[in-house]
Amino acid sequence: MSSREVHTTVVVATGIPRPGWCPSCKANSALTASVCALFPTGVTSLGTVTVCEICDDPDTPLPARRTAPHA
Repeated sequence: MSSREVHTTVVVATGIPRPGWCPSCKANSALTASVCALFPTGVTSLGTVTVCEICDDPDTPLPARRTAPHA
């Protein structure tokens, strides 16, 4: 019995980024883009990716938020 390796090329592509609202920092500082996978048999939508330029900045992370205890 012989085994054959099958190679499939899959390309992941993003759509044009569009501005969006970030619910974490309450600002219009997010970018949202659709993500698709291009298979030899067709296109599959993988969903969307959202990145906030304030919340997701690795150089200056936001401080931890604290909530007041409820009385």
